[in-house]
Amino acid sequence: MATYGEPIANKGKDKWDLSEFKGRDSVDLLARMIYSEAEGEEYVGKQGVAHVAKNRKADGRFGETYEEVLLAESQFEGMTTKRAREPDLGSQAWKESLSIASNMAKQHNPIGNRLYFLPNKPKSSKAKDILQLGNHWFFNY
Repeated sequence: MATYGEPIANKGKDKWDLSEFKGRDSVDLLARMIYSEAEGEEYVGKQGVAHVAKNRKADGRFGETYEEVLLAESQFEGMTTKRAREPDLGSQAWKESLSIASNMAKQHNPIGNRLYFLPNKPKSSKAKDILQLGNHWFFNY
């Protein structure tokens, strides 16, 4: 089995071609998403980002597996970055991200059923159930 967080070369032809991640373990994918989207957040902020993916998987409209949810085009921009492809395995942020991803069933859900997050307060009047955790805003449409 591959090592969680091992460097992965970008094989894609464009930003959203994430084919190099296909077939990876769901814990690895989820940890990479948490790390790339919420590296500088407190633990609860990382939990919130993780639960967006879990909520989307449970919802079914975004995919039935973590791979489908996390690699969907234009959904988790952090997955297109070097942070996702080459996380700093010695950093506290990676260790927390991996811990959350490894223990999702036991993780506190600080965001309820919210399905989206942004680094800024959503401007759309359609956004509802808005919650701020750290530097992220969680919401539904």
